[in-house]
Amino acid sequence: MSADGHSWFQRTWRVSHVWWVVLVVRLVNAFSISTFFQPDEFFQCLEPAHRLVFGYGYLTWEWQQGLRSSIHPLIYAGAYKLVSLVTDNTVFVVSAPKVMGAILAATAEAHLYVFAKRYTNNEQMAKITVILSILNPFNWYVITRSFSNTLEMVLTTIGLAYWPWRSSDYRTMFVPCGFAFVSCIIRPTNSIIWLVLGVYFVAIVSLQSNFKLVAGLAVELSVIFGVSTLLDRLFYGFYTFVLYNFVEFNVIRNLSVFYGSSPWHFHIFQSIPIILTTYLPFFVHAVWKFKLYRDILGLVCMSTLLLFSCIGHKEFRFIYPLMPIFLLYSAYSVRQVYLKSRTFKAWAVLVIVLNVVIALFFTTVNERGEIDILDYLKSENVLDYLKSENVLDVGFLTPCHSTPWQSHLHDPRFNNSWFITCEPPLHLTGKDPQLLREYRDESDQMYDDPRHFVHTNFPPEIDSVADEFKYNWPARVVIFEAFVEMDEILKHLGYVECKRLFNSYFHWDDRRRGDLVVFCRPGGS
Repeated sequence: MSADGHSWFQRTWRVSHVWWVVLVVRLVNAFSISTFFQPDEFFQCLEPAHRLVFGYGYLTWEWQQGLRSSIHPLIYAGAYKLVSLVTDNTVFVVSAPKVMGAILAATAEAHLYVFAKRYTNNEQMAKITVILSILNPFNWYVITRSFSNTLEMVLTTIGLAYWPWRSSDYRTMFVPCGFAFVSCIIRPTNSIIWLVLGVYFVAIVSLQSNFKLVAGLAVELSVIFGVSTLLDRLFYGFYTFVLYNFVEFNVIRNLSVFYGSSPWHFHIFQSIPIILTTYLPFFVHAVWKFKLYRDILGLVCMSTLLLFSCIGHKEFRFIYPLMPIFLLYSAYSVRQVYLKSRTFKAWAVLVIVLNVVIALFFTTVNERGEIDILDYLKSENVLDYLKSENVLDVGFLTPCHSTPWQSHLHDPRFNNSWFITCEPPLHLTGKDPQLLREYRDESDQMYDDPRHFVHTNFPPEIDSVADEFKYNWPARVVIFEAFVEMDEILKHLGYVECKRLFNSYFHWDDRRRGDLVVFCRPGGS
């Protein structure tokens, strides 16, 4: 074997070794999660994937309008399909996305090792970066969940791993750009990362090489976009251009602000501290001490943060693709300063213990009721009672998408169940912000005036069935403890509290504070 061949084999073996080690860790991570984070984990991935494979599942308005790429749910549909070939058992169906999430996480962190090593030319830095990634509480909380931002981060990390950091050979660009193109199809805002890196690369190569590079990338993009369009055609059943739909909704019509807007400094003072958690001091120290903001990765971070700071609707996970860079910068500080410190062992133990406590609290304690409620509804005594009522319906008088759905229930008998929705004002444009501010979705209407909402949407008696109303009273109703007005209404109608499940000690949404309370028809268990 040649020297180059031996070197390639060694690199491949090391990466695969990292992958297998991390996979074991992330499998434990994925199966230990028993809490709810945000609805997109289920309704923007697992529900469409479940519907594609099993024939039932809830499709939100985004999927009906063709705003999202099918690539993301198709990955999880593949996991569902493999399970369906063997069994229809709910336990295995619920477990399939967890296994897929662990595989994607391991793939990201194995390539994080490659990225850190190739960028710094230092294996110790690569090891420290991966260790920091595994111990990061936010990663433990999010990295195995089925968010599009997680897949975006995985593809970004792979692209960074194969980026030609020390080469001006245009032929080395096609592999990383392939992953970059796919990440941008999934979430177009990811393009800022690759635009900055691309301009930087083009500036250092010859004009002739640039021509060949642009021509080659045009062909590559055309092929990837063509395949993506065909996948969308198969998924949706009709041709749709997801990128245009995304831009039209978020930019031209500016309807994304319906889901809330945050101040320009949200990502700087909230997203970065939450994502880094205990690593924030190391990250800040590295950026300040070693002037890392001056290099190309610093420019990537600043450009991305600037773009997302200009967008009204902000969430922590929107900047998750920057995580590999954040971790690498934190590793600089750990290696250059803390590894040489006499108090390193004490510091390491303190950080690890603190990270474990934070991770366990958010993955196993806070907001667990939103998952436990579906396990409770699937329990035999509840199913027996519901079947004795000749109906298998449950109503969720909660803010929209407060729990998973058929991806967790996996029971078509619950197709008559329902929850309150929060469809955006698709009939409006973003030209008049006042109209958007005044629009009240179904969840808003319910919390604005519960009694009027019940009077308008439900029959006057719980045993009545009337077609003129949007909803009929179900065998069981679920509310959050904080919804005191609805508690009183249900008791007045004759419902009785039959189950209370702990959900959270605190919550960012006051409407979701406290326990989850289940009300039953009189005589229900």
